[in-house]
Formats: sequence, structure tokens, C-alpha cells
Amino acid sequence: MHSQEFGAFLLRIVTGFIFFAHGWVKWQRGLEAAADSFAAMGLPGWLAYIVTMVELAGGWAMMLGLGTRPIAAAFAIIMAGAIATAKADAGLLGNGRETGYEFNLALLAMSVYLWLNGSRLWSLDAVIGRPRG
Repeated sequence: MHSQEFGAFLLRIVTGFIFFAHGWVKWQRGLEAAADSFAAMGLPGWLAYIVTMVELAGGWAMMLGLGTRPIAAAFAIIMAGAIATAKADAGLLGNGRETGYEFNLALLAMSVYLWLNGSRLWSLDAVIGRPRG
């Protein structure tokens, strides 16, 4: 096993778990509350339903190594959107009232890496013979 493969595996597990956890929080609070939060930021409320489902299902799939690259692309889009719409005004490290976008930026970089490179070590994609992923 190469260290690069193991590193990508760790990124896949951690990234999938973090997105799943964020989706789970939205689900637990209620999708209506998530939709209201999105609307308060000037986003369409229905977008909260899509983001929550991508985080929940995509988080599990990523941890299992199923469709890693397309899921990572979706996660990257979500993070770019979160930075642009909800976090940019607070700055990288925050402004004292709001947290900054440093965590979102790290998740964006992790997602882009997995989107571009995939992670096949101990993945369902490798088991079922899907293309790089």
C-alpha cells in the first residue's frame, strides 16, 4: 500500500463523515428550519433539502467509497456556495460575531482533491470494478 493511497483513504473517510454529520444536524433540526436558514441568507429554501440529502447520502457513499469523485464534486460545489453566500463577509478567520470560512475552505480543498484523484483503497468502487473513483 502506498502512502498516497492511504492518505486519500483518510481524506475520503473524514470528508464523508463531516458532510454526513452536517446533513444529520440539518435533518435533526428539521428540514423546514434548514430551509428557513437558507432563505434568511437569500437562498431558495428548497436548496436546503437538496444540500441535506447530498450531505447525508453522499457522506455515507463517500465513506464507503462509492462514487467518490462525483460526490466530491457535489461537496466542492456546496462548499464554494457556502463560502460565497454565508461566510465570505466574515473573512477567513471570522469577524468576532461570525465564524470565518477557514473550515469551509479546508473542506473545499479536501473535496477538490478527492474529485480530481479519487480514492480506491478499501472502496466499493474498487470492489465492483467501477472506473477510477
